[in-house]
Amino acid sequence: MKNANLLQTRIDALLNVLSEDVLILSQQGNIIFSSHNESPIPWGGSELLIGKNLSDLFPGAIASLLQGMVDQSLSLNQLMVKEILFDPTEIVFLQQQGMVESCWVEVRMAPSAGDEPSVVCRIEDISRRKMAQRENSQVQRDLLTGMYNRRALMPVLAQSIAQAVRYDWICSLMLINIDSLRLINDQRGWDVGDQILKRLAESLNSLKRTADFLARVGEDGFAILLPETNAEQGILAAERVRHMVSELSAPHSGTDVRFTVSIGVATLTGEEDSAESMFSRAEICLQQSKKQGGNQITGDE
Repeated sequence: MKNANLLQTRIDALLNVLSEDVLILSQQGNIIFSSHNESPIPWGGSELLIGKNLSDLFPGAIASLLQGMVDQSLSLNQLMVKEILFDPTEIVFLQQQGMVESCWVEVRMAPSAGDEPSVVCRIEDISRRKMAQRENSQVQRDLLTGMYNRRALMPVLAQSIAQAVRYDWICSLMLINIDSLRLINDQRGWDVGDQILKRLAESLNSLKRTADFLARVGEDGFAILLPETNAEQGILAAERVRHMVSELSAPHSGTDVRFTVSIGVATLTGEEDSAESMFSRAEICLQQSKKQGGNQITGDE
């Protein structure tokens, strides 16, 4: 009895220093223990929770998800982890306890020791983590088109080069620049320029292969990483892009505003090549296409 009391004291002390909410659930989803230390989720206290079933606290979909975690944890004898949105407009119990704003939680369940099958359930508020993940995702994406940006492209390009060198493959990089986009913005308005960028982004996304990587680079251009594509194939791919663009337009004051693109293509040269040097060569080719009057394609080989 003394050892049992000592063990319980240690468990209580451990729970008291945890910032997460801890529940012990029976195999049927009944709460048989709860601990909450400065929890951002207003559970209402242990006396209100103990004896309740998951279905008493949560709507059908969430209750079924949590009960499924209990079942899997016990049947597989392993840890189960899920991320769930707690929305007080859907979870009436939490709304009644004073919860106002939604929050993301991470639910972790693991089998607990005891005579009767049960699980220890830890619920942690991860709203800040989810917000940071979303902000990081936005940093790597262009807000207008939703495409990845140069920051996201460069490590993918570096990885593609490393794989190509290792397995004796090849890859190419295509830079696509809308001719005279600033002039279009000045004469027709920024809305027309934005429409052109969106139309081009959508069309490029439809045209590219599954393995290709599309990104917006700069104010008026895009890049497509072309794995397993040599110089000749890269030029052919650029021709397909130029032909596609010839059929695109953006509406403005009852008319269709058409546009052209200049394209530069760089192809992997060997083991000494890098993402930065390949991008730089593609930029040089692109500038050469623009110097020739636009609507041109230039390759580095």
